[in-house]
Amino acid sequence: MMGVGSTDAAPAAASLRGMRVVVTGAGGQLGGFLVPALAAAGATPVGFGSRPGPGGAVPVDVTDEAAVLAAIAAARPDAVIHAAAYTDVDGCERDPARAEAVNGAGSAHVAAAAVATGAHLVAVGTDFVFPGDGGAPYAEDSPPAPLSAYGASKLSGERAVLAASPGFAVARTAWVWGGPGKHFPRTVVRTLRDRGEMEVVADETGCPTHAGDLADALVALLAVRAGGIVHLTNAGRATRFALARAVAVAAGLDPASVRSTTTEAFLARYPLPARRPADSTLANTRAAGLGIRPRPWDEAVSAHVPALAAELGLAASPR
Repeated sequence: MMGVGSTDAAPAAASLRGMRVVVTGAGGQLGGFLVPALAAAGATPVGFGSRPGPGGAVPVDVTDEAAVLAAIAAARPDAVIHAAAYTDVDGCERDPARAEAVNGAGSAHVAAAAVATGAHLVAVGTDFVFPGDGGAPYAEDSPPAPLSAYGASKLSGERAVLAASPGFAVARTAWVWGGPGKHFPRTVVRTLRDRGEMEVVADETGCPTHAGDLADALVALLAVRAGGIVHLTNAGRATRFALARAVAVAAGLDPASVRSTTTEAFLARYPLPARRPADSTLANTRAAGLGIRPRPWDEAVSAHVPALAAELGLAASPR
């Protein structure tokens, strides 16, 4: 599966062949796709995780600067893809110090280690650095103004990466889903399976992005060694409500079982500590200029949700 298009696969494989690439967060949602994508492109991935993981991931705590420097020096990488992050948005709001330690200082530690070893660095960023109050679609040079501790900590991290070297890259993405862990489409399928209906907000908009397509796009970005900020998402935009209905269709379920609500009504019943941007749509302008063009988000949903439905015990017959 090459979510960015077959024309990008050969150049990526040719330019990454023989490279050693450290992947932080190798045991996470994105890392589970990124490690095999790098291997398929001819690179030798070296996985780092918060604990020993599948495939022998090296346990490294990104908040421990000395440990990060030692581990990356020992790995002797040509490049590093920094995918490790504390992504629990509400957890970050409850514990902003931990958010800053992992997402801010942790990214600074990885960047310093990359500088020390002469490795290129691509760090994964987020749409949550933007307020979502009318400026979307956001370009790479749009001014950030995060609403949450999560967004603020990720902004701190990307600034540390770019300050360490102008040649380093930050790849901002959004609404990542896919893989075996918790994510929005999995929640939709499970909820409809168990309850038969659900309500989803129709006034929150973003760019749904499959983790496998993001992994392929990151491999392509690494191959061209671009520096600076690049937005990488599946093409197009959707509301949470539209995404949930598309997931229902792909799972062979009745899309009418997904009803719309507003953020205000949802929060009145289920208060959350962190504010979310209402429209955090990213414009993938630089990526397109680099020849990286991920497929539309709804194509990714159609391609992957039937297998998710089967995993959850549904015989998906897309409507």
